[in-house]
Amino acid sequence: MKIINQFFKAATLTTALLSALPADAATVLTYGEPGPNRGARAGATKWFAQEVEKRSGGDLKIDIMWGGALFKANASRQSIAAGVVDMGTIIQDYFPKEMVSFSLTNLPFENLDPWVGLKASYDHMKSAEVSDNLAKQNLAFVTSYMLSSVILICKGDAVRSLDDLQGKKIRGVGTFGKIFGDLGANLVSMSIYKAYQGLGNGLLDCSQGYMDATIALKQHEAADSLTKLNWGIYTGLGIFINQNSLMKLSPSQRKVLDEVAVDFLNHLGKNVIISDNKAEQLLTQGIDGHHMEMISLSPADSKKLHAASQSHIIKWQREAIKSDLDGKGMIEKYKKFLTKYSQERDRQGYPWTR
Repeated sequence: MKIINQFFKAATLTTALLSALPADAATVLTYGEPGPNRGARAGATKWFAQEVEKRSGGDLKIDIMWGGALFKANASRQSIAAGVVDMGTIIQDYFPKEMVSFSLTNLPFENLDPWVGLKASYDHMKSAEVSDNLAKQNLAFVTSYMLSSVILICKGDAVRSLDDLQGKKIRGVGTFGKIFGDLGANLVSMSIYKAYQGLGNGLLDCSQGYMDATIALKQHEAADSLTKLNWGIYTGLGIFINQNSLMKLSPSQRKVLDEVAVDFLNHLGKNVIISDNKAEQLLTQGIDGHHMEMISLSPADSKKLHAASQSHIIKWQREAIKSDLDGKGMIEKYKKFLTKYSQERDRQGYPWTR
């Protein structure tokens, strides 16, 4: 009996000691974001972090560093790959050679639907060929971002037709920017986050932008007009994670990250559509005394933009082949993804309306 009592005393003491120990600490992934903590994209990023924490039961958390606090947009790829942060936003246009597999989704294909673009981009980026290409850079793709249809905001003379691009100082990025240059614009290398100052001090006449981002970055305060180009959507950015950080996650944590990444597409697609419509209404009405003239490029000029895009799509194909990628095959698959999700939307509506 004495031995039994001693056993129970020891067991009770062990239980007490274990209960006094702290629970396993949650895994916290640091996240680098070059943009400010406002606007549709920022709201979606916060939703992503909140859902990961909620669905993991607090086992996995994401700590977001806003406004380029740890690195600027042009250093995001190497910073994430080197482990300066665990994950973050990469804007492809800053890394045309290293991220050539990603840049396909930012070519001006004939699609103006944010949700369709997000879904097609995700399927492309999750392909084995792209995943292998990213793994060589110590990166893994998590999910797609997008900034909606490309527009131009201008100070002074507006862009009412493609002829008005001649001689204008335009901040243009990626293939969209190159085509502005092809059509006679003088391209100015400048971050979108500095376009406000550029428009204000005369370094820029116009800046390539996106409807909701115009308000988020307060660029409506420095511009007089906004031209809807009816040309294509900008999907050349996404969430990436350091490969080593990803491998350290438990199977359950990786499962949560993957599930939230898929649901993120519907969440962001819905928010971008709603935010863009709201932003257009606000910009048309005027915000705090700032009024912008709203212009829509003619269908004929929009067709010219699409025609001018074709040579750049072929150029991308050649660059992809140089990187040992199946450029032609990737383009064909991506077009099929766009068709697939356009047809799904037409038959079933958007996921949030079903």
